[in-house]
Amino acid sequence: MKRATALCAAALAVLPAAAFAQEIILVRHAELQAGAMAAPKNVPLSPAGKERAQRLAALLRDSGVAAIYVTDFSRTNETALPLSQELARPLTVISKGDQQDLAGRLQKNHGGQVVLVVGHTDTLPELIKGLGHPDSVKIEAQDYGNVFVITPRAGAAPAFLRLRY
Repeated sequence: MKRATALCAAALAVLPAAAFAQEIILVRHAELQAGAMAAPKNVPLSPAGKERAQRLAALLRDSGVAAIYVTDFSRTNETALPLSQELARPLTVISKGDQQDLAGRLQKNHGGQVVLVVGHTDTLPELIKGLGHPDSVKIEAQDYGNVFVITPRAGAAPAFLRLRY
């Protein structure tokens, strides 16, 4: 696991140096308290989820994240909070709604920036599509370790990278 995290960190650390116009990093919220599948908005992270949130902060600490978006669910907020605190960046809370609208907002408001979006199994695939990735992406119910990196490109499908942490 440490090796995979190190490789993921190395890949993400190179991205801002490559002079891309924008990077959008997407992750699913971390693990919930036991028995909380399909949970309401206020279910907190489990101890494993809190550990994963700390690993995410360590992974993205030096990636140049300028903005952090989360949904109005406790689990996305708690997943992003360690990074938010470390970088002194506020969380931008959005509804779980229209991912096409969010895709446009990210591209319009954050050109030239690295942005983190913490979402859900049912929002991230739609957002990835909305950002122009042509292939469908599936996130399994018990899979919390994906990091998706989207690099929009003018006149072409975005560069797409799927990592694990």
